[in-house]
Amino acid sequence: MDRPEEDTLRPLSTPIILVLISAAHLSYVLLADLRTMPILLPAVAISVLLGGGYAVSAWLMRRDRGFELTVNLIVGEDLGFLAAGLLLGYPWADYLRPGTIIVIALQLAVAFAEIWRRQEAGRPIVSAARLAWFVIAYALAFALYATLKPKGLWSLAGSLG
Repeated sequence: MDRPEEDTLRPLSTPIILVLISAAHLSYVLLADLRTMPILLPAVAISVLLGGGYAVSAWLMRRDRGFELTVNLIVGEDLGFLAAGLLLGYPWADYLRPGTIIVIALQLAVAFAEIWRRQEAGRPIVSAARLAWFVIAYALAFALYATLKPKGLWSLAGSLG
């Protein structure tokens, strides 16, 4: 039997995880309803855009391209939601993305799947390892945000004026 060369094997785990992240974003209304949170139209639009972005990223990763897009989506999304939460106050970061815990876990799974795949292929793992550290740092920052429940810079600025 002919066995395909190691280089011709296409990645499968990362695209599957990215599709799951896409599904988590596209199920914003369902998750918000299950958690009895308000359904916000701007958040629905952002979730649809992110869900589409992760779907495109999964398609590109299946062709062994698109890791840069994946990293940009993860970093931009996480920093954006954390900044919105700090600006608007608690629980707005959760209102904007009700599936935060699911998304963080899947983002970490993407990073570890990429580390594993790159290590098996003998390729550098630096970018995937940096992504893993970023997601861990974000998870800690979000846990701190959820624990401290800050009022937000927006409300602080309103109380000064």
